[in-house]
Amino acid sequence: MNTSTSDERMLLADIETLREQFTQTQDLYREVCAAMFFRYGMTPTANKLYQLVRKGSMSAPAEALNRFWQDLREKSRVKIEHPDLPEALKQATAAMAVSLWSTALEQSQESLSTYRAETAEQLIAANAAKEMAELEMQVMLKSQESLTSELTAAKASIQEREHEVTTLQVRNESLDIQLASSKSEIAQYQSRLQVATQEFTLELEKQRQTSLLAEERFRVAEKRALMEVDRERLQSGKLQKELDLVRSSMVQAQDSHQKEMLALQEQTGNLRQDVGSLQGQLFALTEIRDSTMKELLMERGRMETVQSMLITGKTEMEQLQKQLQQSREAIENLKVELANERASRENEKQMLLQNKHQMKEGDVD
Repeated sequence: MNTSTSDERMLLADIETLREQFTQTQDLYREVCAAMFFRYGMTPTANKLYQLVRKGSMSAPAEALNRFWQDLREKSRVKIEHPDLPEALKQATAAMAVSLWSTALEQSQESLSTYRAETAEQLIAANAAKEMAELEMQVMLKSQESLTSELTAAKASIQEREHEVTTLQVRNESLDIQLASSKSEIAQYQSRLQVATQEFTLELEKQRQTSLLAEERFRVAEKRALMEVDRERLQSGKLQKELDLVRSSMVQAQDSHQKEMLALQEQTGNLRQDVGSLQGQLFALTEIRDSTMKELLMERGRMETVQSMLITGKTEMEQLQKQLQQSREAIENLKVELANERASRENEKQMLLQNKHQMKEGDVD
């Protein structure tokens, strides 16, 4: 943005204000000519006036422009007519008045040009700061949208992980129940094995006692047989048969108890294998659960990091909004100062016109 563009924008704003103050076409063109010439140092032309105002026919701005130049020439011409003053003094006084008017007008134009340049530079800087703040705010908004999408994805992933953990916990609880049931069954089998072992031991002890008694009876009978060889030959055969039967029954009972013992030992081995398999499954599930918990903790850490980044982005966006508000306030202040300066220039112009009018009235007197 250069100074001419800024002047054109301010001129258009002034024209909109003049439209509300002057409803007559000629009056509006006259005021626009004065604003272009005195406020902005532009030379008004009929085409330029019509492009700016666009009111009436093409002859309206030409007529208003002719009247403006005619009024300006009349106002800039100083006539001093006094019967008591020499002609040379009249011309010198008129030349001095014209010189003073020209000097004041040039200084006013220079001061106004300087102020316009400073105001334009400040306005350019404020607009640049505003554009930069808006760009930064757009970047922050895009970053916020990206962080929001990442946070949503992280939350979805965490929910999936939590669902998996819940499923594994349910499976783990089910396996714990199965393991407890298996342990209970093992304890029952072990209890039954102990009872069977005790019963087998008692039965074996009974058989041993029976065998000892039979052997003792056999020894007694043998002694009797030796003492009564002749009388007890027939009875000794019977006793020998009984002894064989007792020994055979004892051997059969011992074999039966050994088979039962082997069967119980086989069942105990199978149960121990089942317990080992269940313990292995429980250990694998425990490792899976620990790994899942570690991944869940990592996902939660990532979510906390994303949330902190989002809070930082919001803080930076609020700062940018504050800077944008400050830039807007600075622009408003510049506009107020420009309006005050324009009012001051109008007052100076009115004072100059009044002084000129008073000088003409003094000359007439």
